[in-house]
Amino acid sequence: MRYLALDIGTRRTGVAFLDTATGIPLPLDTVHHSTDDELTVAVMEIIRLRNVGKVLIGLPLLPSGKEGSQAAVSRRAGNLLSSHGIEVEYMDERYTSPRRLGHKYAIPVKKFDGDAAAACALASLKLHH
Repeated sequence: MRYLALDIGTRRTGVAFLDTATGIPLPLDTVHHSTDDELTVAVMEIIRLRNVGKVLIGLPLLPSGKEGSQAAVSRRAGNLLSSHGIEVEYMDERYTSPRRLGHKYAIPVKKFDGDAAAACALASLKLHH
C-alpha cells in the first residue's frame, strides 16, 4: 500500500511518502499554501504522481486527548480530500514532533525540515501499528 502522510499547518504542510513494500518513509517537499484549495490541489497532484492509495493525516490532539482548533484545520483538509474520493485516515500526532528526539519514531530536525520530519514520523507510526 502507498501512503501519503501529512502534517497539516495553516501555511505549511509537511509531506512524506510511504510504500509498505520498502517500509521506509520518504520526506517530500513541504507544501506552502495560503488556502485550503491550494493545499488540496498540491496534495491531489502528489497523490496522482505517486499512485497513493490512502492519506494519513496527523491529528494534533490536546494533551487531554480532545480536539482543539488545529485539529479542526486538519479535519477540514481531510474532508476536502475525502470529497475528491481520497481515502483518509487520521492519526494521533501528539508525540511525533521532531523536537521530541527521545521519542522512538521522531526524526532529528537536522536531517529534514521540521514539517517533513513530522510527516515521516507519522508514516513510521503507521508502519508500527
